[in-house]
Amino acid sequence: MVRPSLARIGAPGDGYATDRDPYWGSGFFIAPGWLLTCAHVVGKGGAEVCRGESAMSVTWLERTFADGWTERTGTGTARLLAPRPEAAQAVRDRWSFPDLALVQVTGADDVPCLWLADREAGPRTPVGLYGWSVQTGELGIRHGDGELAGADARALLLTGSLPVGGLSGGPVLDLRHGSVIGVIKGRRTEDGVAVPVTALSELLDLRDGGRTVREVLRAHDLHHLRRLEDASLSSPFPAHPDWTSFQAELPGHAPSVTGIGAELRTRLYGHLAHLPPPAGAGEVVHLVEDVKEQVRGERLLSLVLRNARTWREGAGLLSGLRTLQPGGGGTLVDLDAVLLYAAKVARRTAWERADEMDPARLGAFTSWIAGQAAGHRHWAVGEAIRALLEGIDSRQSPSAAPCVGAEESTGGEAAEWSAVPPDARTDVLVKVGAPMYDGRYPWSVQLIYDGQDVTPVAADDRGVPADELVRALREPLARALSQGDHGEHLAAIEVFLPRRLFDLPVDEWQLLSEPPGGEGPMGDEDAEDEFVDERAMPLGMRRTVVVRDVRRTALAPSPEWRRRWSGVRKGPLTGETLHGRPAAEGHPPGARPGGRFAYYGALTGMADGCVPVYCGPVGSGEGLAAMNDALRAGHSVVLWRRDRHDHEECGAFHRQAADLLKAARHAGGLHGPVRDLRIRLADADTARGHGLCGKVAVLFDPPDRPPFGAEAMRPPPQAAPDG
Repeated sequence: MVRPSLARIGAPGDGYATDRDPYWGSGFFIAPGWLLTCAHVVGKGGAEVCRGESAMSVTWLERTFADGWTERTGTGTARLLAPRPEAAQAVRDRWSFPDLALVQVTGADDVPCLWLADREAGPRTPVGLYGWSVQTGELGIRHGDGELAGADARALLLTGSLPVGGLSGGPVLDLRHGSVIGVIKGRRTEDGVAVPVTALSELLDLRDGGRTVREVLRAHDLHHLRRLEDASLSSPFPAHPDWTSFQAELPGHAPSVTGIGAELRTRLYGHLAHLPPPAGAGEVVHLVEDVKEQVRGERLLSLVLRNARTWREGAGLLSGLRTLQPGGGGTLVDLDAVLLYAAKVARRTAWERADEMDPARLGAFTSWIAGQAAGHRHWAVGEAIRALLEGIDSRQSPSAAPCVGAEESTGGEAAEWSAVPPDARTDVLVKVGAPMYDGRYPWSVQLIYDGQDVTPVAADDRGVPADELVRALREPLARALSQGDHGEHLAAIEVFLPRRLFDLPVDEWQLLSEPPGGEGPMGDEDAEDEFVDERAMPLGMRRTVVVRDVRRTALAPSPEWRRRWSGVRKGPLTGETLHGRPAAEGHPPGARPGGRFAYYGALTGMADGCVPVYCGPVGSGEGLAAMNDALRAGHSVVLWRRDRHDHEECGAFHRQAADLLKAARHAGGLHGPVRDLRIRLADADTARGHGLCGKVAVLFDPPDRPPFGAEAMRPPPQAAPDG
């Protein structure tokens, strides 16, 4: 089953790099004409091969009845590498994760392809390792058995038959399910190392990666659907039997393990391959968690979310799902969940993306879902799916058909299954702890669902210096935002900071270290093919970005904190100076803090709906002393100017703050006006024309978000950076 999909990669002949090692490593076909391997295997060809400017030789075996196994060779071109070496960089000896490459191969459109796993494998999974090798002195296919010793999102550790030289780039197969779970990377002392195949999703974030990866995954699913439906393969002796039929006989697909048969899964993924892709991981994750909640009847707290970026991965996360029961066990409900998930995906596509969809294919998908649900054992599933699909007409645009909710179509249990929580939202919590003895700040990134459930994303207890926080947080923050964004919701960012870091410019952080395009902050404005990437924009121009106090949230909320939060939440909002002096006095240069509790009296006397405003930084001096007293007095919303400036500008800043509070009316209304102000301040001409000034910062610190005592699980440890 594996042999016809394996390939060896090397230097091409006919004048191409004849001075190089003719054999570089292994690879395997995952879609017609597409080979998956390691980036370091392709890297043996040099920089030009990595950039796709020079070719490589790809050889595979074809089985014929007359001659047995015969060799075929095609020309391979690297289309995507992660990581890709810089133009002037020599080919590296060690490649960091994910160490993956996609190679397009001419003349390989009819090669059988392996089946890619749609979820991560569990510990002690029996695995098979396959590839080409010359380590024994003769070039040939080698394989071995072992088991999965450990895993995280970036690496698989293997025990048993360790990879021999040359197997790099070959597949790691889950022997229970008949699916590729990893790509062999190499070996270390006592363990083998592989890259999980789910790491392909990381390539979606590359500038040209998304289109290529989606094209390959779509071709992969359609390939297996075609082979399943190809009548010629039903003969007693097919040259290459299809993986779906083979998997149906494996123990991992037994009815006691999963209710989702191999054929149903293949047909589902074939339908999903024709749909417009999800906007991001949040689209998939929220549908999955909603389905789990509805099928199980309750939602788990502190979930470890997966970086699912395709519809097929979402379905894979529901495989093997069981109801929750004390002590474990539970009834298998994954078929219920997958069919309900498919109906929700179809409905979302029909109402939000119908203009991107072939009406006939959408109609075929909904008909297939309805047919699967019609004979299902659980009546509520069929009723809920019918309610979700009702009104979806492939011949109508979304605006032409009324959206009939499940609660209008049916009642009781079915309505609960098809309903979607109306106000569920996921935001991002960034926590920076107090500095350690060496001045390093520990940090963590979490997701918070509906203001209560906390999920870990990443953490570093060793910490980094303050000026390196943006670099350290960039990747985990981008990953968390991808999970939090869904539908029309952009995840907000709440940054818990020690008070001396309150002036950290978190609203100006960018998720890209260097903007694409290279000229100016947003690239070359005149380039016709300018690549628009929102990650190059300051976070505060797109999202709600607020500061919170990391020290206060470690304690149970005080009565003053709760009372003042209730006041600003109801409104109307008013403003007074943080230091208690008239606004006309502003913030004199070199203002020194008063004695202990010097500002507490004035801050305590403010009305509950009053917001303290300060025209200056609050990380030291008078600003820090006054902020300390504001927090003691229970204030949960504070505005200030975090940049240094001329004293004469304070009058304008206080007028600006008063307008902002008036427009907001209450605490929940602050986010839009603050974001709009940051956008106008970003352009110097606009700011001058409207008399605007300063870098505005916002303390927005509600009690019980998350509820006091709700601790998130720790994220899994990070893999070593090099392999």
